[in-house]
Formats: sequence, C-alpha cells, structure tokens
Amino acid sequence: MRKVISSLDIGNNSVKLVVGEFTRGRLHILSASKVDNDIFNEEKSESEKIIESIDKVCSQTSNTLGIDIKKVILCIGTKKSRLIKATGAIKIKGEDKIITGDDITELIQKCSENKIPNDYVLVGTQIVSFSIDGNDAIKNPKGKRSENLGLKAILITAPKIYVSGMLDIAAKAGLKVVDVVSSSISDYYCYRNKFTKAGAGAIVNLGYSKTGISIFDRGLITNSKVYSLGGKNIVGDIAYAMNVDEKTAYALFNDLTLASNKLANPKEYRIVENLDNRKLKVNQYKLSEIASNRITEILNLTKKQINILTKKKISYIIITGGLTEMRDFEIALKGSLNDSVTLGKINLIGARDNSYSTVIGSLCFFEEKLDIRDKNFTIFNDNELKELNDGFKTSETLLGKVFGYFFDN
Repeated sequence: MRKVISSLDIGNNSVKLVVGEFTRGRLHILSASKVDNDIFNEEKSESEKIIESIDKVCSQTSNTLGIDIKKVILCIGTKKSRLIKATGAIKIKGEDKIITGDDITELIQKCSENKIPNDYVLVGTQIVSFSIDGNDAIKNPKGKRSENLGLKAILITAPKIYVSGMLDIAAKAGLKVVDVVSSSISDYYCYRNKFTKAGAGAIVNLGYSKTGISIFDRGLITNSKVYSLGGKNIVGDIAYAMNVDEKTAYALFNDLTLASNKLANPKEYRIVENLDNRKLKVNQYKLSEIASNRITEILNLTKKQINILTKKKISYIIITGGLTEMRDFEIALKGSLNDSVTLGKINLIGARDNSYSTVIGSLCFFEEKLDIRDKNFTIFNDNELKELNDGFKTSETLLGKVFGYFFDN
C-alpha cells in the first residue's frame, strides 16, 4: 500500500497544508501550500477567517495534485500542554506468544488509561522503551516472543476545550481529522538526526504571535514552554515607532524589513500615510533596526527560558518557524545565544521553508507511529490513488505536475 499522508497546521496568521508520501522510510513532498489568514478583516470572526484559509489551502493542494484532500493530521499547539510519565503492561494473548502490532497498540492505549486529567486530552505518545519478561530498554519488540510486554512512555496532553475547538474548525472546513500531533514533538521530528538523538537540546519555533521551546534529552521530550512573542510584536513596534496603523506596519514588515540592520539599505524606502494623514518616508535601515532589537529580545528570553526548563548541558539549539524566514535572520542569530545554536534548514524539495517545520515533522512522527504499531494508512482510497496516478495522462504526468509546482514556487 502506498503511504500518502497529509498534515494541517493552523497558525495565527497562516494555514499550512503538506501532502507527503513515504517510500522506504523516506519522505517525498507531493504538495506544500500556505495561505495567509485575513487577519485585518474585522467583519469576520477568527474561526471564519481560519475556515476560509483552510478552504483556500485545500483548493491550492487539489489544483496541484488533481484530487481533493479530505483527511488530515492536525497539528496542535503546545500552550498549556502537560507531559505525563506513564507505564503499562499486558499479557500476550496469542498462542505462539509472538508480539504483534495489535499487542503494541493495545499496550499504548492501556498506558494512558486513567492518567489524563478530565479537562485534558492526549495529543501524542512518545515511546521511552518496551520491556519483555523483565528485559528493559527494548525499542521495538514486534516479532519477539514473550509472555508479558511492558512500556514506559511520555504522554503529551493539551486542554480539551482547545483541541475540541480546533477539531470543530477542521470539521466545518470539510476535513476529517485522522489524528492530532503536538507541535512540540513535530518540530523535533522535522530535524531529528543521530546528533539530536544522542544529547540534550532545544527546538525553538519562532512564529508570528508565539515562540515555543521544547527540551529533548536523547530524543525524548522533557519540558516545553510557549510565550506570546513573535513577528506580531515586530509589527506592533513598527506601528508604534512610525505612527501607522497595524495593517500598514504589517505590509512594511513583509515588504521591506530585514531581521538585522547590518546590511540594511537606508536608501531603500517606502512612502506611507501615518495616523495623522501625513505622508511618511520609511527606510529599510530604520525598520530593520526595530526588528533587530525585538528579535534580540526574543532570543535573549529564549536563552533564559532554556536555562529554566533544563539544567542539563545543552548540546544543540535548533531555531525554526516562520519568523526565521525573514531576510538576514541568520545574521541576527549570530552571537545571540551560543555556539550550539543553528538555524533549522529543511532540505526537502518542495518545502524548503521553516514555516513548514511543524507539518513536515508531524508527518514523520505519524509515520513512526504507524511503523511501531505495524499499521498501514493512506489518506486516499484505491480509486483516489488511481486518480492521483492517472489524472493527468491527457496533458502531463503526475511527476511533471508536481515538479512544475516545485519550480513555480
């Protein structure tokens, strides 16, 4: 069975949808689409704006692949999330006592029973280790023979009211959510490698309205924190300093502002109208200086938060998220944290943009979840897969369609 999976990330200022296919353990991006929310439209509610963006991003994806997206994994934010250490054990029922994917699924489900507060729901389970007949630290017991199977795991939970609201929005947009994945886990799985599996480190997602920090030790999440600082604060700073409305500041932020003023050009400018109805000449150097000061503040706070969240020696800090796509962000990053910090870089054709880190990582986490449970899954049925393969025969192959999308974007 082909393993085609889609993931949806609903952000404060944009909605991202990625469709990928796993072949021999490697992820291939079939489509990556992003639509900005109409954040300055006061005539619509927040949910109406988001649903409209979901409709648009699904339409873009359908145009790329030639087939509608109806099922998605939903990325869930980590604000007010809780981590719970849990254990569980079951007796193996099969006559041959060979551990199957169904046994592992049953054990993972049992591990979370009666351990989650009533006002929270499970949004991710990270396996620490399995044990068979007293033999601990087994990563994958599938196919082994044992009378008993035990599990140590970390349960990632989120407020029920928040998750229910997100599921309701997806349903109103006509999408069936097949699973939810925590964004803190997703960002890690986007950049996971042998180095991150070996030591303690932090993944930092700099978004438009929030910054999320997740701490990992040998690949296992140990702590997380979300605080309300991001690109939106830079927009607010520009609006205040230039005496312009937020919509004008947002346009200046996207069109002219650099993350660092070191290479900013004072001769590059825009003419805007301020709140006093006067024409104002705004240059790139001044805007970039405002942005640089705020980014330095965010990074300094991030450094302090990492030191609060863990006392272990940090061997890596990976910075990702949409804010890192600002021009000259790597210059702004240098010297702000320490030598262990790196700017995340997604090396997947079709999605080389850090704003996609959460959706891409959620696909990787979900694929590992399927593998450990020995399950097969695809968002398309057999007829849809045939349509995916054959839908462009009259004009162009699917491969040509997809690569055309890559080069157009």
